Amino acid sequence: MMAAAVPVGFFAGFFGIGGGLISVPFLFFVFEAFNVDKDYLMHLSVGTAFSITILTATASVLTHRKYNAVDFNIIKNYGTFVIIGVFSGTLMAALMNTKTLLFFFSAVVFFFGAYLLLQSEKKKKIKKKI
Repeated sequence: MMAAAVPVGFFAGFFGIGGGLISVPFLFFVFEAFNVDKDYLMHLSVGTAFSITILTATASVLTHRKYNAVDFNIIKNYGTFVIIGVFSGTLMAALMNTKTLLFFFSAVVFFFGAYLLLQSEKKKKIKKKI
């Protein structure tokens, strides 16, 4: 597990992205190496990554709170909708088989990556015009 946790932490910190984006693929390969049943592989990876994210997010909020860097009004408003999203996403994932969940995760990662690349190119073109 340490072999997966170190690169996950590194890339999450380096790129400033949520750990789940990196954790899920790493956990998928780790669980696969431990011969976890393929019917549960992706669900176990997603669930474990989410559990880790809850712990790290809690630690982060507590640390940032010490420096008065948390706006609890935003948490009250935004957090409610995040919780609704978590429950609906969890329900949706539970209803999918492993292949469908793997495809869905891969598609979301692909579209986020494509969006970031396109935004980067868009900014380059704007800078050239200026």
